[in-house]
Amino acid sequence: MKKKALALTLACGLFATAGCGSNNDSGTSANSDGGSKSANEPVELIWIMGDPGKVPVDQAKVEEALNKISIPAINVKVKTLYYDDAKTKLALSSGEQFDMVFTCEWFNNYAVQALAGYFADITDKVKTLTPALYDTMPEVVWDGAKVNDKIYAIPVKKDYAAEIYWRFDKALFVDDLKMTVNDKMDFFEIEPFLKAAKDAWKAGDSAAANAEYPLKMTKAGFAGIASSYDMINNDAMLGIPYSAIGTADENKIVITYEHPDLTNRLTALHKWYEAGYINKDAATVDDVGKYSAIKNGQGFYGADAIWSGGDGYTQLISKYSGPYLSTASIRGAMNAISANSKHIDEALKLQELINTNQEYRDILRYGILGEHWNKNEEGLAVRTQLGRDNYAPWAFSQGSYSLSTVEASEGVEVDPKMWEKIFDSYKDLKATNSIGFAFDITNVSAQVAAIKVIADKYTSGLNTGTLDPATTLPKMMEELEAAGIRDVQAEAQKQYDAYVASKK
Repeated sequence: MKKKALALTLACGLFATAGCGSNNDSGTSANSDGGSKSANEPVELIWIMGDPGKVPVDQAKVEEALNKISIPAINVKVKTLYYDDAKTKLALSSGEQFDMVFTCEWFNNYAVQALAGYFADITDKVKTLTPALYDTMPEVVWDGAKVNDKIYAIPVKKDYAAEIYWRFDKALFVDDLKMTVNDKMDFFEIEPFLKAAKDAWKAGDSAAANAEYPLKMTKAGFAGIASSYDMINNDAMLGIPYSAIGTADENKIVITYEHPDLTNRLTALHKWYEAGYINKDAATVDDVGKYSAIKNGQGFYGADAIWSGGDGYTQLISKYSGPYLSTASIRGAMNAISANSKHIDEALKLQELINTNQEYRDILRYGILGEHWNKNEEGLAVRTQLGRDNYAPWAFSQGSYSLSTVEASEGVEVDPKMWEKIFDSYKDLKATNSIGFAFDITNVSAQVAAIKVIADKYTSGLNTGTLDPATTLPKMMEELEAAGIRDVQAEAQKQYDAYVASKK
């Protein structure tokens, strides 16, 4: 694969102009089961979305507003169900009736559920029935959505190329400590900020009152610790280092926990833990609250506004990783259509409307204009208190994130054209040759299961800095090798080599 051409294709393709609505006839419409439905009887589609913590109080009112657009346009209305991961999977396995469902790499196991037959194959229909939807995204994104060369879900148009950021409490580091937060920095350049916050806490600085541990973590560990890799299989800890792109090893699958791009980070985490920058109970706790003097997370230019609003204090961000395009980043948020739906065509048409009609998309994300949100002079969305209280779904799960009006945030300068800048920056993205590759673990499933059990014993300690990698990693690798990790690595490499050869 020619990386430069891929990057330019992605960056250019993401600027495709979306239509303002549907040109479909709102008269008699064909159902996917071959029947027909009068325009006076709109089709109701059931959509299982991810769980935002609580069902929005004003969900029914918002759906009524959405239906005023979708019924005249495509003779469809929607009913939304908010399920968590476990309930979503149960709905699919038990045969519960639904038409659309949120899925991705980390929620409702996209590839697994597609291979299990729960999702409709939309490979051809998404091009022929909903060409405006297909045109909103470049080919490489649709390629990343494929499982066995078939498209089973529609990616959400958002930050396809993963970027990881440090997040700083502005009041502490800029206003109080007078430190400069650059737009970009290295992973290891965070150390002076950690020290400054800890020292300020020791000195009794009121701005650092909650900074005893500047980098708070839960037992989930440091988010994005393996962001330097295009992960081939998380359970087996297999990936391709982005640092290998352009070298003789660019198609070599490694065990991340024995590769320096990760082990150097683990060593730094342990140093920071020993220095008292990370909470001592990190490897065992489930919650540390919303505040941390320094956080990190996957985001994009402008995400500081979203994080600030969500956490309740102003944050500044500095990118230390990416942009990296991978199958996993493309599949970060998707919506599939049930293989058993009687209204597959209508569901696709609704997805086209969501991803091309800004008015519909804004209502879906923010609620009713003038009630749940308003627009300021810069054209940014400003949520009302009613909106924050009564309508706050997962915006990233619903459809094109970049189509909806950009949200304002108090204390943060927000660029209304942020998505243009994000997509323009993807001209410099890095990508391995793995886009669309899926490792079939069938031949080594027993080994992968055993490896995960062993890894689970160590990774919380390693990924929070609690355990010393110098002594822990050799012991862990010895156990992993006994469990067959080299066999899994060899099987993955065999399949990947064949995949790369097939693309030449």
